[in-house]
Amino acid sequence: MAVSTRRIALGAIFGAMILAINGFVPAPTSDFLIVFQSLFLALSYLVVGRGGATYVGVVSGALITAVKIGFFPVDLVFAAMFGVLVDVMAVLFRVQEQGRARTPRLMASMMVSTGVVGLAAFYVSVIAFPSAFVNVPHDPVTDLTILIFGVASGAIAGAVGARLWNRNLMARFYNRY
Repeated sequence: MAVSTRRIALGAIFGAMILAINGFVPAPTSDFLIVFQSLFLALSYLVVGRGGATYVGVVSGALITAVKIGFFPVDLVFAAMFGVLVDVMAVLFRVQEQGRARTPRLMASMMVSTGVVGLAAFYVSVIAFPSAFVNVPHDPVTDLTILIFGVASGAIAGAVGARLWNRNLMARFYNRY
């Protein structure tokens, strides 16, 4: 019972924080703020465990979709996909060992997750359906900068998330419920 309550509360809080940071900024500028979404997804995996990042991704995607209705279902799909990838990569990279976050592994899992989501979003908006995204300016330099910055943001989010977890949050949340 406590884990599902924690998951709902965390999804609502982190989803609202992602909305407040990313939701009202137009694309492609909002793509540079992925570091915050990455951090909240990494922390949600560490706090809740498997499925935590997926839940926060779905909640944040639904909230952002409500604000940016013109990008439905793209924002919802990519936010959910990002959460799923964070959960899957964190499990595959085994980012937790006896409760402690392994910083290099969390950084790597977040880099892979942000890179895959960034490439998928780039493919959908620039290559597959460019006519659906005419309001989003695209030029090669900006697109490449966003992809590089996204992967670097994943590394930063993984490092900061691991530090926050190991130094502050683990004592509060690990094996408490």
